[in-house]
Amino acid sequence: MGAAGQGRRDQDGGRHLNRAARVVPNVPSFAVDEGFLYSLPESLLEQVEVGSIVRVPLSGRRVRGWVVGFEEPEGKNLKEILGVSSPTPVFSHQLLKTLRWAAEHYGAPLSVLLTRASPPNLPKGRSSTGLEDVNVGAHDHELGDIARSLAKGARMPTQVLVGKWRDLAWITALGPVLGAGSSAMVLAASAAEASEIGDAARAQFGSRVLVVAGGDDSEVTTAWEQAQVPGVLLVGTPRAALWKVAGLVLTVVVEEARRAMKERQTPTLHVREVVRYRSLMEGTGSVFLGPTPSVELLASGAQSTMLAGRPWPLIEVVHRRRGEGTAGLLEEQTTAALRGAAKRGKTSFVLSTHSMLEGYRKEIQGRIGTTDAPLVQVGTESDLAGMKPVALAIAPYPEAIVQGWGYRGSEEVLRVLARLANKVGPGQGNRLLVQTDEPESPLIVALRRGEPLPYLERVLVERARAGLPPSVAMLALELREKIPGDVEDVLKGLGVDQVHGPLDIEDGKRWLLQGDLRTARRRLRPVVGRWREAGSVVRIDADPIDL
Repeated sequence: MGAAGQGRRDQDGGRHLNRAARVVPNVPSFAVDEGFLYSLPESLLEQVEVGSIVRVPLSGRRVRGWVVGFEEPEGKNLKEILGVSSPTPVFSHQLLKTLRWAAEHYGAPLSVLLTRASPPNLPKGRSSTGLEDVNVGAHDHELGDIARSLAKGARMPTQVLVGKWRDLAWITALGPVLGAGSSAMVLAASAAEASEIGDAARAQFGSRVLVVAGGDDSEVTTAWEQAQVPGVLLVGTPRAALWKVAGLVLTVVVEEARRAMKERQTPTLHVREVVRYRSLMEGTGSVFLGPTPSVELLASGAQSTMLAGRPWPLIEVVHRRRGEGTAGLLEEQTTAALRGAAKRGKTSFVLSTHSMLEGYRKEIQGRIGTTDAPLVQVGTESDLAGMKPVALAIAPYPEAIVQGWGYRGSEEVLRVLARLANKVGPGQGNRLLVQTDEPESPLIVALRRGEPLPYLERVLVERARAGLPPSVAMLALELREKIPGDVEDVLKGLGVDQVHGPLDIEDGKRWLLQGDLRTARRRLRPVVGRWREAGSVVRIDADPIDL
């Protein structure tokens, strides 16, 4: 809306010369995306700014809404804002740009994104608690140079740091940001990992660290309020990716390729894309840290740096020789490794799919006599987030782990195995053991050498040749319960290169749109609203992981 949309104030510091505010009501509908103009009574002029939560009349009701700009009333007979619900704005002009982009990109009403950016309860105001001094300390982590430059006001392109993160030495490198009175944010895929990072950060920076890893609405709201004072380190799960953080200059995302970094339900926000766009809009730094970056991140042109040391511990590869005297799920070499670890009282973890859990447990029980935790554990990838380090990790059938993941299968195998390997604790003889039919495949070679980038770059080239993401943009549209009769005509009129489908899914159908989707995303919005009002359940999967 330009300068008028942001509002004007007089030279005394004060009041809005624009006496009308544009408000987006808290109604989950595309129909209110543009908001409505309300007059500002004299008593509220000093209380209302962009991001304020206010109460307004709407269709005979009183509803909450967000102020998104100010305009000249131009003699219009406007209804008045009834009151201010919160004295603290929940987004800035720059963050609002990201929220508008996300609403369009992910096919969601703007009010839904404004809700995501807001704390669960009404914020009461900024905390006035003093912050303790920061011991910047000495460190030699590559993140330190980035933090120092950003703390001095430099602009930097997106950075990818490929390596381990669980040693948590990189946390100290955030000191220059906090020491300069600025803020940083760290986003992890799970509550357990956010808590792990948060505990280590508190040991270094004390009360400056805010951890959002769960908790009730009151606790989460308190953390949001405390983040409105510059000089803090906010550590959280993906829910915090759209939070307003005072003085934010750096966001670190840990293992952005994890599937937990993308919402399954509309809006299907992906932390990677949200952080990258937000970084552009707000001029902040963004760093993606982990052993296996996504090919989407590599394709974005981000600068990649390999950290010192291997990105995961040593790997032992066992050639699975079916039909050569081996009976059961585990090779004798694998069984011997499990037996040896158990004999030494060391812990082991066997990675399985849900369907094969009992099969592995029975075989291990029969061969070595125990599957009792904590000595030998059998579990799935979901068990890794809060799992303590083990002496021996085993992937007896990695190919099965990613069955059904289509074109992303090989990338997902590398990611899961790297994640499993980094659950192996330090110690002589500790390792990840991988059974495979193809010990000389490019993936296994990359895993054994600890060199993910050449392999992922190869995957990126193969995807481009096949016309698959990220070389082309795709969007999945799913309709359930009631399938509108005009779907095919609507999709033909979107102007995309290709429309694939429909594919039968549970309780509905799925279409895949491919090509330049910028215009298509805008055209879909009012149609999706109409379909939902008619009783359809609509899911738009922007940047789909599974095709």
